[in-house]
Amino acid sequence: MAGRFFLVAACIAGFVPTAFGQLSSRDRTFVMNAAQANNFQIEAALLANKYSSNPAYRRYAIDIANAQTEESGQLESTVADQNSTMRLPSSVSPTGQHQLNALKNSKNVDATFRNEMISSYSSTIRMYQDYIDQPDANDGLKSMAQELLPQFEQHLEDARDLESATQ
Repeated sequence: MAGRFFLVAACIAGFVPTAFGQLSSRDRTFVMNAAQANNFQIEAALLANKYSSNPAYRRYAIDIANAQTEESGQLESTVADQNSTMRLPSSVSPTGQHQLNALKNSKNVDATFRNEMISSYSSTIRMYQDYIDQPDANDGLKSMAQELLPQFEQHLEDARDLESATQ
């Protein structure tokens, strides 16, 4: 009986968040922000593919849409393993929507897309690294973040390299 009381008290205090598939507030915030960033990157890539006339930018956009779709599935699967009731957002943040509108209406889609990808991946890398550095981060989410981080770094490097594709 005392053991059960201790376990219940530990759960209430938040000391055993993953034992029963629960995510802490920090974990949930990370997941929601990661999903919205991912959704933005997919939507921006789809718009760039539609509106760009530069083959290098269109190739990059297709690569990003495909990679981010796969990474979205990985995030969704990891979250389901940790908390089967949590649903990821299927939309972008209000700021992301504003950026997508600006991209769609841009007179220079390529430059806008490149800048948005550099900004977005820089932010995503910081967000993932900050999460990884948290000692109390969920082990499953941390492992996924560590696995995805090098891919985001490559996406950022590829976005930076796009400038040479216009010269």
